[in-house]
Order: sequence, then structure tokens, then C-alpha cells
Amino acid sequence: RSKSELKEKDYNDFYKTMSHDSSDPLMYVHTHAEGTQEYTTLFYVPQSAPFDMYQADYKSGVKLYVKRVFITDDDRELLPAYMRFIRGIIDSEDLPLNVSREILQKNRILDNIRTASVKKLLSEFKKMGEASDKACKSENPSDAEKASIEKWNKFVSAFNRPMKEGLYSDYANREEIAEIVRFKSTDESGTGENKWTSFADYVQRMKPEQKAIYYITGTDEKNLRSSPLLEAYKKKGFEVLIMSDEIDDIVIPSFGKYKDFELKAVNRAGSDEELGVDKAEAEKKDKEFKPVVEKIKKALGDKVKDVRLSKRLSDSPSCIVVDENDPSIQMERMMKAMGQNNLPEIKPILEVNGDHPILGKIRDSSDEDFIEKVSVVLLDQALLVSGAELKNPVEFVKKLNELLSK
Repeated sequence: RSKSELKEKDYNDFYKTMSHDSSDPLMYVHTHAEGTQEYTTLFYVPQSAPFDMYQADYKSGVKLYVKRVFITDDDRELLPAYMRFIRGIIDSEDLPLNVSREILQKNRILDNIRTASVKKLLSEFKKMGEASDKACKSENPSDAEKASIEKWNKFVSAFNRPMKEGLYSDYANREEIAEIVRFKSTDESGTGENKWTSFADYVQRMKPEQKAIYYITGTDEKNLRSSPLLEAYKKKGFEVLIMSDEIDDIVIPSFGKYKDFELKAVNRAGSDEELGVDKAEAEKKDKEFKPVVEKIKKALGDKVKDVRLSKRLSDSPSCIVVDENDPSIQMERMMKAMGQNNLPEIKPILEVNGDHPILGKIRDSSDEDFIEKVSVVLLDQALLVSGAELKNPVEFVKKLNELLSK
């Protein structure tokens, strides 16, 4: 039936019948194409994520029909994997009725339907986000505007993570997806109850001297917000995106750039170049603290890749970063969880704050045992704050207690 003769209740009833969901859908997209190819698509976004969305053997929610004859509901090729939450139907007038799975996988007609469907869905998601952002800026939002905000918040809460996968897997549409995905941020002017922000909004808020989009990855949002790695960026007024989804470590580095702005992880070496530290002053400080850094380096030995004087710390005594070419702590953990246990050990780089009193204690001491204990505690506490697991927590507590007793 054509859109003109259908009411919202018709769409909702049809959705409940075909999906066995007792709730109304969050939204629907109905398309009828005519011309070189004739087909009808009706896609629904559910209110909440399907229970098997993060399972490897998830079931496709899209059914394929040819001339209204059911063909299959077990074909993951009908839509890309990052849209696996979509429910609905594709009805083609051009495919043969005796079409097999092998033919479907290489079929140009189906490829064209899929390409057009993905673009249409992304376009609708983008419109939904723009409507919500506009409504959030309204001083006195109407009931319709409040409904659009609530609708978008539900979409982001349930489906932001799979949509991020598209940045990695759907090269052809990654620019459109980049306008849809949302992130938490150190800036509190985002939209929605969870304060989500987009890349576009971040860029609008950037400082004139800022040349990159900064982000921090980890597994716990609360820990990331209080990370010592953010101290200098906050002081400089640079906003940092908080990325606590485990897939962010794979997705964001592969995406690399939003428009003309490079994405830089603050928990990687080299991301502190824009912090406006005077080069002559930094070189002078490096020279002054070289003996202290060498003491710590000697005490830690092969526990670390390097020890450096930090440009990004203001209050904390130490932090760890990873080399630009090494996987992060979260990535290493994910790879091990996937069974890759033969990975070479990734050693962190320890950055120390020359202005902190603890560094003064190391500088003034010639007691190698004391220097070793303090250095190990500085490293272990930096690892803890970054979300890493200590290899030997008993040894850490023992050294900490020995230092406290002094």
C-alpha cells in the first residue's frame, strides 16, 4: 500500500506483527522505488537494542521478498552488520523467484537496493539528530521538540555503539556516519540527558589555536574524566572527547580525521605538541631534570619503554602513555580476550611531573632502594589510574606500605 493511505497505527501494527515486539518502533522508513529497478523497503528502528545485537550469531531482522513471496530472513547481506538492529522488509519486483543464497551474495540488483537503503537510513538518522540538536537550542521547546529530543536520546543510548562500527567497516559512508555518532566530552554543553556531543559541535567549540580533535580512550567514563592525562588540556581550555566503548580503540584510529582535523589520543606519546609549552623553557627543564629521569629509568629497568618529563601534568606526579605505533592497554586487553596470547609485551612510557614534590624527593636522594620503591609506586599508580591491571598488586602494596612507614 502507498504511504498516502497508511497511518502511523498501520505501520506500528505491522511492526508488532512481523517483529513480535510488544512496543511501538522508535521510527520507520518506507520507500518505494521505480525506474530501472522496482522495489519497496520498509525499515524499523526498535525502541531498544535486540538481545542478540552483540552476539556473533545474531539473527538478521530484515526479510527478503520477491513479488511479495517470502524468500529468506536469514541473510546478513541485506544490510551491513553495523545496522543489525534494523527490522523490516525488502520486496523486489526484479529478482527471480527461484533465487538462491549463492546468487543473492553476488546479485547486482540486491547490491543496488542495499546501497540505496543504507544511504536512506543514514540520511534519516542524520535528520533525526539535527532535529534534536535544534530543539535543544530552543529556549522554550514545544511538545514536538521535546519528543524529538527524547527520540534521539533513545537512539543514541541504544545504537551509538554499533553505528560507530560503521566508521571502521563502511568506508563509502564513513563521512555520513561521522555526522551521526555521538560522544561524551569534558565540555558540559552537549545535548541530551547524557550530554552527548558530535564531531561538528566539537569543531565549533575549538580554540582558535587548536589544530586537532583530542580524545581519550578507556573502559570507565568516570576514571577517564579524572585522568591526570587531561590536566594540561583542561588548563589550556582544550576540550577532550571521552571514549569509554571498548571498540573506540579500533574505530577511532582507523577513522583518523574528521574533515581537516586530525584525531589525537591524549594517552599516546606526541599528542602534547600543541599545548603551547615554550620550547626553550622545555629544553631547559629537560636538562635540569635529566638526572632525576635517569634515576627513575635505571630503577624501573625493562618495566618501561622510556621515562620522560611530562608537559601534560600539572597536579599528578606521573602518568603513562603508549608509543604512537603501539596498541593501547585497552586494545591489548581486547586482543588477549580474543585468544591472542602470544602478543609481544607492550611496555608503557612513564611521564613524570618535574614540579611535583615526589620528584624533588628522588632528586635529593642517593638511596637506591628508596628511589626504586618510589619509582615502582609512581609507575603502578599511573597504570592503575589508566585502567590497567597490575601484574603484582601484592608487591605494589608492600612497597607503598614501606614508603608510608618512613
